[in-house]
Amino acid sequence: MSAKSVIRDYAIQHYGNLISVGEPKFDTERKTWIAELQSDYPRIIHDDRSPEERIIKFLSLRRLGAITVGENLQAIEATSREDCVNNLSGYLNLWQERVERIIVRASSDNLAITNEAKLFLGKIGTIVSRLEWNKVILDSEIDEFPFDKAGKLRRYLEFLESLEIVEHKDNGYSYGNMFTELSQGVSNNFEKLSTAILSLIIKTRYSALREVFGISQLETVVHVDSCYYRPALEAEALIYWNKDSFEHHINMLYGRKSNVYFRLPYILEELVHVKALEYEDKLYFGNEALFKEMQKSKDEMTESALPRA
Repeated sequence: MSAKSVIRDYAIQHYGNLISVGEPKFDTERKTWIAELQSDYPRIIHDDRSPEERIIKFLSLRRLGAITVGENLQAIEATSREDCVNNLSGYLNLWQERVERIIVRASSDNLAITNEAKLFLGKIGTIVSRLEWNKVILDSEIDEFPFDKAGKLRRYLEFLESLEIVEHKDNGYSYGNMFTELSQGVSNNFEKLSTAILSLIIKTRYSALREVFGISQLETVVHVDSCYYRPALEAEALIYWNKDSFEHHINMLYGRKSNVYFRLPYILEELVHVKALEYEDKLYFGNEALFKEMQKSKDEMTESALPRA
């Protein structure tokens, strides 16, 4: 009996059908055979234009664990089934996070003009207006505010400074290089400038809106957008869903009692309005230009950074 067959039989017995083994390699120093545990994880995707058909794609997940057998093919050491399952779940979560990041980066200009984004835009707009009005926000001005308000304003300014939107000089905050660059791109139009700044924040620091500032208005919008574009990226093609399919997928991901499920009709209207999604003949589908940008970003990811669809 060969090392390959011993390892394969052990994997089938202990891990089931979803986990397979790679080609065993002999470690001459340790005198052992080692095979990597892996999975071609199936994703089943449907398209409401042909509801009876199913698109099946596979995520190539590697490095889930290993099986090691001695030179005599007797002693066996292996990653536990529980650890393999946990590693597999971790890769699937990583895939979801990376896809969401790809979607947010590609859709930032569209997301920046949603009503949810405009709630945050008011805070950014206040700072932009002050800079255009007086060229500088003095430290002494900030210190005149109550302690909590001053602290919050400084957090926003420090955040914008990290993006080179503002720059601290001497005794206050003034324009940063990125502020100047974005201003020129929109011919100093205040509303367009504020939106461009917000788009940059969404594209590069989306997670900070929630983690640093506790701002979660955009989260439900991104969840719905990702609910569509993740399977589309896995299918490597635009797919078409009716409202029932959207409702089904949101329910599966977040449950009927979730805020995102309750707000789904409104969020879909928002996404269609800002051209993040399209709607025709009672079917929702992706924006082709945005989807191509997402595919490009996905293809640029290395295998170590992202499982392959």
